[in-house]
Amino acid sequence: METNNVSYQIEYFIKNSSYKKVKGSNNIGLSENSVRSYRSLYRIWQDFELYNGDTIEMSEMNKDIIYKFIYWIVNVRKYSVNYQGQLLKQLKSICKEAEKGGEDVNAYYNYIESYKQRNSDRILITLNSVEIDQLKKIKELSFELENVRKWFLLGLNIGQRISDLLKLKPNNFRKAPNGGKYVNLIQQKTNKLVTIGIIDPLILSFIDNEFPMRIHATEFNKKIKELCKLAGMDQIIKGYKVNPITNRKEMDLYPKYELITSHTMRRSFATNYFGKIETPILMEITGHSRESTFLSYIGENPNKDAVADVFMERLKQLGNT
Repeated sequence: METNNVSYQIEYFIKNSSYKKVKGSNNIGLSENSVRSYRSLYRIWQDFELYNGDTIEMSEMNKDIIYKFIYWIVNVRKYSVNYQGQLLKQLKSICKEAEKGGEDVNAYYNYIESYKQRNSDRILITLNSVEIDQLKKIKELSFELENVRKWFLLGLNIGQRISDLLKLKPNNFRKAPNGGKYVNLIQQKTNKLVTIGIIDPLILSFIDNEFPMRIHATEFNKKIKELCKLAGMDQIIKGYKVNPITNRKEMDLYPKYELITSHTMRRSFATNYFGKIETPILMEITGHSRESTFLSYIGENPNKDAVADVFMERLKQLGNT
């Protein structure tokens, strides 16, 4: 079997992913999500080879092949800008690993550069405090939608990814001295133990009395749009939505409820509390390791007035000491 073609090297990387040291930590073994993304790369690269008309050797990863691949993912597959950048980053990692293993790899791989969407092109969909109150005030929902509303409000209160939120059970919660609740969880992506405090009376009431039932993430994403429509979030805004024909995200004007996804919870949490609660505390909860990444996550235009208000409040406290 030929062992120096790109497909083989991706497959080899995946098979040995459990023995790979995780960059920036002392852990070994890539996460399930990382392995899944490399499996996607494997399938995509095989499709590209069909488009190219031949298997590609590592020694053939020259400028022409790389630019042909970029053309294909941009103009033929029409992947999102961020996904294009992710694929190039992964491809470079495969080349580097193969070279470290003694394979003959074309040196041009060193010039593969990842990229991401311009901040000016990003559209971040969040819910503000007024919209969250609208969700709280909805009455007479079906059992199914009420169950979704509980998960949604809980997610808006704790700022976690959907994969971590929907795994929660009553035994993840414990009493806090101030009458609130602590929720303990291990974040799937970071493998980090996080404790978050909850004081919202509505959230506390259903944690104690009617904890939400399990629901699949796909169904949850579908139902929160229905829920937000009932809450009156029908203003027309610009955003990205998947075209069911092309299966690609397209920017256009849509009712806001159509753009709400499970990720809206985490981003709303970070955005709404930025400047009101110290950034390191928010980062500890969301799992961001760098402040620059956190600030990019909430957008270039977070609530600057809130930051200034906190600064002035601290100045007043200093003046009273």
